[in-house]
Amino acid sequence: MKLAIVVNATPKATPLAADISLEDAVRLAKDAGFDGVELAIADPLDLDVPNLTKLLETYDLRVPALGTGAAYKEGLSMAHPDIRRREGAMKRLKAHVDLAAVLEADVIVGLIRGKMSDGLPYDEAMKHIKSGLAEISAYAKPKDVRILLEPINRYEIDLLNSIGDAYAVAKEFHDNVGLLIDTFHMNIEEPNLTESIRKAHDRIFHVHIADNIRWAPGFGCLDFPAIVGALRDIGYKGYLSAEILHEPDYEKAFRKTAEHMLPLIKAGK
Repeated sequence: MKLAIVVNATPKATPLAADISLEDAVRLAKDAGFDGVELAIADPLDLDVPNLTKLLETYDLRVPALGTGAAYKEGLSMAHPDIRRREGAMKRLKAHVDLAAVLEADVIVGLIRGKMSDGLPYDEAMKHIKSGLAEISAYAKPKDVRILLEPINRYEIDLLNSIGDAYAVAKEFHDNVGLLIDTFHMNIEEPNLTESIRKAHDRIFHVHIADNIRWAPGFGCLDFPAIVGALRDIGYKGYLSAEILHEPDYEKAFRKTAEHMLPLIKAGK
């Protein structure tokens, strides 16, 4: 396993990344001992890709995944009642896939899938989500890009909250559609975190880590040795990517994550 942290590739794409420049975040990630940086991006077309790739090469960091949540804040989602908003979401996702193909990264489908509270009943919302997943997975497949469906807790979204629900949907598609599981959301939705990991073993492609208070691992009470152990048991070799509130400050959040997680990762090597 390897360690990454979410950073903003476009300004303020997510509040779950340090509010500092991309170069400062990448420099700090390297200094703290991370292997990669997960990029939160609003519109990939706004990025200077040559400079981005040069920055990553300079600090020898990989990009495991691209975040898409900022699109939802713009009113774009796969389950929006307005077809123009749904089409906008798919266009944005395809731009992420195009960038992911360059960076050899995965693309996250989290908030961008939408909510029933946006105006559609469950069956109709799910129909649009599945249609969108079919379209984006087919678009991504020849580019060797994987799509990550993320279960998100009930207080943030009202569709596909549990690993079991998201797993059942992911299994309907090509083998390039899998799960992004997140320890913060799991702590709310899963009766047993390690058992949920084992049940979804064949479709876990990426892992977000945050403690129960959404601070860096080690500030709260989640059993990360058990979580890492369960991931090791299922043969997971991907990234553990910190998506956290940067409290008490961003530098302590970076360093606490590395100090807490790197010994657990290295223990299994």
